Amino acid sequence: MGRLGSIALLAGLIAGVVWAGRQSANNASTIDAAWVRTHEYQLRRILNLPASASIELKQVRESEEPDYLLAQLELVEGEAREELELYVSRDGRRIVYDQPYELADPFGAIREQIRLEEAPYQGVPDAPVTIVEYVDYTCGYCRAFALQLEQPLLARYGEKVHFVIKQYPLAGLRGASGDASRAAVCAFRESNEKFWALHSRLWREPRWRTGRAALLEVVGAAGLEPDAVAACMSQPETDAAINRDLLEARRLGVEGTPAFFVNGRPVRGLPPGNTFFQIVEQELAAANRE
Repeated sequence: MGRLGSIALLAGLIAGVVWAGRQSANNASTIDAAWVRTHEYQLRRILNLPASASIELKQVRESEEPDYLLAQLELVEGEAREELELYVSRDGRRIVYDQPYELADPFGAIREQIRLEEAPYQGVPDAPVTIVEYVDYTCGYCRAFALQLEQPLLARYGEKVHFVIKQYPLAGLRGASGDASRAAVCAFRESNEKFWALHSRLWREPRWRTGRAALLEVVGAAGLEPDAVAACMSQPETDAAINRDLLEARRLGVEGTPAFFVNGRPVRGLPPGNTFFQIVEQELAAANRE
């Protein structure tokens, strides 16, 4: 029931709502079981629900927001149940979960905010699915994804995916994180291939965390010139590139790593491999429907 547990954490962002004591049959009538059936496909994508989970509408009430009702859902997987509250617009076209979503195209507004130009990538830029990951090189879950899922993902989907890396160093918590991102940005300035060579070594050789000298040794082992990278790391343009990624991520609500956006669909944290692949499959299917 791990997926429903993660949903409950996101639901906490709106769980402070106090249910109004009144209920309007006329207003609530537009949000009913038929509405759930009509929008189940999009609701599953927004909530990152596995295929084995079902959605049940329990009740609909007025909210303190005049344009929105409150819908109480129950997510069921086997014998496990989780309650979830959503704001739903009175016309049934929009919901607010961790953020607002238009049900016709839930992730369109998110995709528009993600800059894909001048970012390191693997796969094919015009692939049907674009996966953007915001990384911190001292993040254990980011490392687990890189070592366990990154290559299987690319091998499995090949030209169907465009995999992009963005920098999200938690420099305030881990001093080495900022330097690793600086080195990665400098590697990408040389070439996309040099970026991925260093990206891979940063995960496989964590000794670089002991200081800049060790980091530059790893830089050299990745086929880059350490002195050139060291000079690049001190340039204002390098920090400016990282700050662009940071600001973009914060606008998208990213608060930690890893944070993924699969065709704009938020996937926060590291889900199990099968779950991540299921999300990619769903977004491939969604791309084929459009």
